[in-house]
Amino acid sequence: MQLVHFTDLHFGCEDKAALKAAEQYVAEIKPDAVIVTGDISKDGLESELMAACDWMRGLAAPVMLTPGNHDVPYYEMIGRLLYPWDRYERAAHGIQTAAWHTPLWSIVPINTARAWQFRLNWAQGEISRGQTAIAGAELQRGEGGALRIVITHHPLDWPNDAPIKGLTRGGQRGLEKLIDSGAELFLSGHLHFASARLVGTRALSVTSGTLSQRVRHEPCAFTVIRRPAPLLIETEVVHVVQGVCQSASVRRFALAELPALDQPAEIHALV
Repeated sequence: MQLVHFTDLHFGCEDKAALKAAEQYVAEIKPDAVIVTGDISKDGLESELMAACDWMRGLAAPVMLTPGNHDVPYYEMIGRLLYPWDRYERAAHGIQTAAWHTPLWSIVPINTARAWQFRLNWAQGEISRGQTAIAGAELQRGEGGALRIVITHHPLDWPNDAPIKGLTRGGQRGLEKLIDSGAELFLSGHLHFASARLVGTRALSVTSGTLSQRVRHEPCAFTVIRRPAPLLIETEVVHVVQGVCQSASVRRFALAELPALDQPAEIHALV
C-alpha cells in the first residue's frame, strides 16, 4: 500500500512549480490514494477553493480531503458565522470527504477547524468528545487487517520542535481514545513542517510540509506513506526544490500488536 499525503496547498499563494512537481510525482508512482489535510485555500475565497479542488480532481489517484482553518471565509465575519463551510463543500463536490473503508485502509476524517472560538487564536484546532466518539465508532467498522487512519488538519499532539506553538483543544484526550478504538496512523498539517513520531506503542503521528509559498524552515514538502508489513509503516519526506521532487528522508516504524492482558507491549523505531 502506498499513500501520498499533501497538506496546506493554500491556493491564492500556492507554489505553482511545487504543485506541478507533486502532480507529476503522483502520476509516476501511481499511489493507491492521495490524502489532503486541509488549508487548501489562503482566504477561503470560492475561486481559491474551486481551483484547489480542480487541481485535486486532476491527480492520477483518488483523493480524500478534510478542511482546515483557512477554508472558511477567512476575513468575512458574517460568512464565518453563517455559512463557514458552504463554499468548501461546493468546491469539494465529487472528492471523498466522508469515512473511506477498503480492504487496505479505513480512513476517518475529523474536522478540527472552527469558524470561531472563545480564544484569541481561533486558527488553532479543537476536537470534541462527540467527534471523538463518532470517529472511534467509524474506525471499528474497518475490515480486519486494514490500516486505521485518522486525518485532521491540526495535529492532535503538537510536536515539541514544531516551528509554531499551539494546542488542539481536546487533542490529547482524543488521541488516546482514538488509539483505544484502533487508530494506528494520524495524518495532519497546519504546521508547514514534516514530522513523524510514535505515540505510545501502537500509533504513528505524521505532519507534512506545505506546497505553498508560506514555507517554514524547510522547502515545499509532502510525505509518502507505505505499509511493507501489517505492523510496519514507512514514511518518506519528499522536498520540492526548484520544481524537482527530492527524497529527503525515509524512516520505518514498527508498531506493537494490541497487547494481551497483563503483557506489556514493546515497540521499536527503525530509522
